[in-house]
Amino acid sequence: AFFMFLAGLEIDFRGIGAKGVRRGLISFALSLGSLALVFVAGGLLGWPLWVSLAAGATSVGLLVAVVRESGIGGTPLGNAMLGQAAIGEAVTIIALSFFHIHHEAHDVLGFVVGTARMLGLVLAVVIVLVVLRTSLWWFPAPFKRMVAHDDPSEFGVRVGFGLMFAFVGLSMLAGVEPFLGAFIAGTMLTFVIREKGALEHKLASMAYGFFVPIFFIHVGMRLDLSPSLIAREFPTIAAVVGVMLLAKIIPTLYYLRQGLSLADVFSMSALLAAPLTLLIAIVDIGVRIAKTITPQAASVTIAGGILASLIFPSAARMLLKRAPVKRRAALSADTAGAHH
Repeated sequence: AFFMFLAGLEIDFRGIGAKGVRRGLISFALSLGSLALVFVAGGLLGWPLWVSLAAGATSVGLLVAVVRESGIGGTPLGNAMLGQAAIGEAVTIIALSFFHIHHEAHDVLGFVVGTARMLGLVLAVVIVLVVLRTSLWWFPAPFKRMVAHDDPSEFGVRVGFGLMFAFVGLSMLAGVEPFLGAFIAGTMLTFVIREKGALEHKLASMAYGFFVPIFFIHVGMRLDLSPSLIAREFPTIAAVVGVMLLAKIIPTLYYLRQGLSLADVFSMSALLAAPLTLLIAIVDIGVRIAKTITPQAASVTIAGGILASLIFPSAARMLLKRAPVKRRAALSADTAGAHH
């Protein structure tokens, strides 16, 4: 739940809003296209649907780290990467939610009821958002205290936890997987407080320093990654890695029209194709609630995700070093002038 809460907190609504509705819709369509390509490839290869969903996932975490490390934050390429990853992650969570509803429903009526419950949860979110945004306007002091660096009572951390637990509880009441409530709580917090200050750093430190590693250790202890399994299933592992990359490369070729070079597009695709954290979470949920994904299939999928997360970010860093940031900025200026 805490990991999904942070996944929502990482979405940059300010950056998405600056790009405009049209760019957001384009990123949404590209993300849907990428996911559709994985499902087509997974169907041809005989993969369970949960494996296809995990292989087609998009996650922000690793991409943000590489963007900051490479010094391309604020450049056209960095903004395109962050916007595409944020919307892709939201598309992944939405697809995961409908997968869960479909699995829990025994017939069409059950699916309709499950969808109505999720829409009810969304309505509750809209109401809370209106209240919070109104409160931010009239009572800014508590919100400033939430993002303060030196608050001895850590008011912001406690509010974050309270919001997460509240929406996890609402998700359970609505009959929806609790991960959705945690993700919604994170997106709500980052939507209301655009300048998160030290709050995001404090919550991320707690999560990635304690809670998330425990989750990964728990998943890792149940994996059957023996040498014999890897040798026997290596073609499948390689197929998972290949599909993850190709499904991201094909839609992101669109950015060639936006002035980015082929090397930039490949670096973006490589980072989008390394969603290890979210891939592990999806596989874990699939093993728990679905009978179609076996522990062996889960191990093979996670092995592919680990391999992709070792290869793709390293390749992206090499490509980013070859293309100077100033050249990318100049390209954007030329493109903006042409559009103007």
